[in-house]
Amino acid sequence: MTIVAGLGNLSLFSHFNLRNPAMINFTHIKYGVLVAIIAILFGGSMGLSFGCCEEDIKRILNSSAQEAMADKYEGDQAKADKVVKKSWVYMKRAHLHSQTMGVISIVFSFLVAWLAYPAKAQFAVSLLSGIGAMGYGLFWMLSGFLAPGMGSTVAAKESVGLIAQASGSAFFVAGLLLFGILVYRMFVTKNLTESS
Repeated sequence: MTIVAGLGNLSLFSHFNLRNPAMINFTHIKYGVLVAIIAILFGGSMGLSFGCCEEDIKRILNSSAQEAMADKYEGDQAKADKVVKKSWVYMKRAHLHSQTMGVISIVFSFLVAWLAYPAKAQFAVSLLSGIGAMGYGLFWMLSGFLAPGMGSTVAAKESVGLIAQASGSAFFVAGLLLFGILVYRMFVTKNLTESS
């Protein structure tokens, strides 16, 4: 599966040997793109659920807080309300992060394929950024659902913190790898070519 992209005479990419129309090959990025699309759909489904079922979701969060009222909140309704309110913010963060990072992941994937990065680099950038997008949104959703029953948003985040660390690191490494190879090709390779 390929997409033809006309590049014209863009001098910025002249040292990539891309003066002629280039073919984007999906072979090494297909899994990462798939995970990124799933992340976008996950975020989108959350947004749709906010539109149709916001009160139901808030009712679930409140119910969890009420069940833990005596044990976690010591009967303090104001404290429970504060945690529930913050949990709803976390739900919205899950929606926004999944969609935004999913789109960025797809841009990363297309960019590394378009610039014909080495196959392993294409696979790594695409899959790591896709996993990062999916995992980070999932982290915020789980934190939001767990917090009312745990009596604390901090405790909820800590309980699933490994997901945030792993997904955030994966996304960061993907961006760093993309940037590193891009800088190498733009400056180091260019300078070597010009000096020879």
